[in-house]
Amino acid sequence: MQLTKTKSYLPPLLLLALMGGVFLIGVGQVWAVGDAYFPQDTDVSMDNGTFTVTAGSDADTVVTTAATVTVTISYGQTFTFKSPNRKQLDVSGTYSSRTCTTSESTVVISPSQGDGQTSVIITPASSNCVDTSAASGSSSTTTSSGGGGTTTVASTPTPTPTPTSSTTPTPTVSSTPVPLSISKPTPISRGFVSLAAVSLKDGDVISASGSSDPDIYIPNVYGYKRLFLNPAIFNFYGHLGGFSKVKKTTSTVRDTLVTSGLFRNCETNDKKVYGVETTGEDTGILHWVNTSGDQAVKDDPNFFKKVFCINSKEFGWYKQGAAYTSVNQIPDYARKTAASAITTPVFTPSPAPASSSIKKYKVFDTSSLNVRSSASTSSAILGKLSEGQIIESLGTSGKWHKIKYQNKDGWVHGDYLKAI
Repeated sequence: MQLTKTKSYLPPLLLLALMGGVFLIGVGQVWAVGDAYFPQDTDVSMDNGTFTVTAGSDADTVVTTAATVTVTISYGQTFTFKSPNRKQLDVSGTYSSRTCTTSESTVVISPSQGDGQTSVIITPASSNCVDTSAASGSSSTTTSSGGGGTTTVASTPTPTPTPTSSTTPTPTVSSTPVPLSISKPTPISRGFVSLAAVSLKDGDVISASGSSDPDIYIPNVYGYKRLFLNPAIFNFYGHLGGFSKVKKTTSTVRDTLVTSGLFRNCETNDKKVYGVETTGEDTGILHWVNTSGDQAVKDDPNFFKKVFCINSKEFGWYKQGAAYTSVNQIPDYARKTAASAITTPVFTPSPAPASSSIKKYKVFDTSSLNVRSSASTSSAILGKLSEGQIIESLGTSGKWHKIKYQNKDGWVHGDYLKAI
């Protein structure tokens, strides 16, 4: 479906529609009232739903396709585009505000004096927007100074409610928060432009080919990705189609996307945002980020772009830790192993050594270390080793060590081994 609205003729079909209330835009219509002016609410049917151009919107030209709306606009004009179904509205270009509430999402484009004529592209996503009140429970507004730039929260936040769940989970684990590094990577700093530019789309499940640790992720339109920390978590999302539906990409593409560990339970519409602290190879603790939306954005302008929805099964899988009182307490979200080789590792066993030359290691820095069937975190877990336990390394593959476990070959990760 394509709409082109410019200074051109007004067809008879549209003239009738002008008298009928709300417009419904069809395919291939070319129409105008002076400039690209919308005297009444106008519904736009697109691939990801039906959207509305609000009454009074004005621009030089408006062109829609099945996937995008391109607005050419000048100072003195205002164009407002809404999603009654709360679809994520991604914007390329300068816009005045973008809001997401519990009932709708909205983009307002209104150039400032001196901006001249500008072109803005709106791309509705298939996923719902993240209510930017998520950290504080208040309605919020996102503003841009070009290309979706700086994010600010306009309203005065209030303490976070817990709308659906009857009680706030009682913290069961307390740990010392790890401060953020001073300089944090962003998708833009890594060269991210769009998902389409790296041959991905919203909703893809990805893993890097040729990696010694082929973790599985889901990216979002802002260039952030969430890690499935444990295979059990991935299995909580049956609609993703399982491991056979994972799309293979390169380690370069994977590393262009920045990993985020900010989650909220969208299944219960819980407004609280939680940060994940990884405590082992495939374990973690959730910490409520107990700060206002205003302060969260002040500390990290990209805070709400990093929030991923999780379901109740995953939320319940984590232990609950003590609340963070600042965004700056949220640790970097990554496996403690941090192992990701670009090429497929080749197992090179050690020569059969004399018993006196066998390399021995002690398990450390974790209360239990997984023994796996192969040198990958996606392989089956054969058992666990306790902290302080001594093992003999029979060979290596990258950072993985081959051992004998209950008369079987097993693999453990070297990040948790100390030579003795």
